[in-house]
Amino acid sequence: MRKQQGFTLIELLITMAIFSVIAVISYYALSNSFKNESIQTKHSEKLFALQKTLSYIERDITQISNQNIVLINSKLEFNSLQNEQLLKLLYVFQSGQLQRLDITHQNNQPTLVLINNITKTRIRALTNKDIWVTKWIKKDNVYLKAIEIKFTHPHWGDITKLVMLDE
Repeated sequence: MRKQQGFTLIELLITMAIFSVIAVISYYALSNSFKNESIQTKHSEKLFALQKTLSYIERDITQISNQNIVLINSKLEFNSLQNEQLLKLLYVFQSGQLQRLDITHQNNQPTLVLINNITKTRIRALTNKDIWVTKWIKKDNVYLKAIEIKFTHPHWGDITKLVMLDE
């Protein structure tokens, strides 16, 4: 009897089948990993935009100067003292965006889009008489205690930012 010197065809086919199954499983695992990373990156970018938006709102409103605030429905205009400079800012909801406009200088009004794809927008203010208003112009003996900005975002749902004002 002769001793076998190599692999039989069946042994090679079984080995190739095993490697094929391992390759398919590895491909799907790697593919899902890349998809998850892409989705996580998109969510991180959206979360960063939301955090940046809320940070701008809080910083600008907490630095309001002399309660010079005008609120008309979805537009909020006020003076804010930042880095020893008095800025006239306008927050407006327009075309599904929350925009921050620096209207300090008439000829140069930079617009910053803070967040996109928002709906159900509302800005309201709480007076020292504990009344919520959606329209406001500075009055004698009445001042604002807080400003609330609320909107709905498709990924985060209802977002409410309440900022207290100094008296």
